[in-house]
Amino acid sequence: MQCTFRDAVDTDIPSINALFRSEYGDGYPYLVTELALGHMHLVAVVEREIVGFARAAPYGVYADVWELCSLVVMPEFRQHQIARALTIERINRLRMQGVKTVVSEAVTCYENCASQKNLQNFGFKPYGLLPFVHPWIRPEVLGEQPLSLVLMVASLNGGTGFGSRELFLDPSDRSALELLVPTSDLQPPWESTARDRDVFPRRLHGKQVHGLRGSVFVDIPLNQKEATEVRSLLKRKGYRFAAVLPGFGRDQQHRPFDLLRVYRPPNRSFTFDLVHVTPDLEFLKQYCEQEFKTF
Repeated sequence: MQCTFRDAVDTDIPSINALFRSEYGDGYPYLVTELALGHMHLVAVVEREIVGFARAAPYGVYADVWELCSLVVMPEFRQHQIARALTIERINRLRMQGVKTVVSEAVTCYENCASQKNLQNFGFKPYGLLPFVHPWIRPEVLGEQPLSLVLMVASLNGGTGFGSRELFLDPSDRSALELLVPTSDLQPPWESTARDRDVFPRRLHGKQVHGLRGSVFVDIPLNQKEATEVRSLLKRKGYRFAAVLPGFGRDQQHRPFDLLRVYRPPNRSFTFDLVHVTPDLEFLKQYCEQEFKTF
């Protein structure tokens, strides 16, 4: 079998969406409507048939961070390393672009945790759990509960990481982070450079599909003293720990800064029993589950 890879074109969109419908059912609500300019869209082709698709794009408002997303391969072609080749091609292109930080959000709806394991094989490390993000993904398994994701990050071209920027953390959030990152990243010595005061929290509205809503997220800049005050306020409003975003932000002088991502679920009836993670993340899942129950 010979498989070739190329950039997608507009006429490929029906075939790309057929892949998503095959994987997630006819009611899948996140179909491709256009190939956004400046983003990366790749297709895998076998005998003129599109058998795989993958995308890479800037990660929301964080233009210096790119996300690997929307990877799908026909089931009958999954033993031919097509998904691996699409991931390698995207990473190589991003490395040539000079990208330093790459993120991917691994699904948790499969008990085999294949998405998380595959990313780990490419050097991605988990930096948090994003509970109840996407409504109406595999409703035959999750019902009305939105899909949860594992936030995974890899460094290219030397990366950005935490550096020596001081982190102003709530004690409970520090405890959660210690389940994920080396304690050396959370301790001095810190740089003495003053941080800009014009860096503010960002709110990410929950996704809504078929009347179902996903969690609301807020990203809190961590390198300024006000971070703990903002976190305290959001905690009183029911926001829980989700993840840390190391070096994702940029201030007015284009210096990187770190963020804490917290979430507020739309429904208290959801359960972490439907969230499947690799063994090294079980402690974090248990932490998030306990916080979810006790808030």
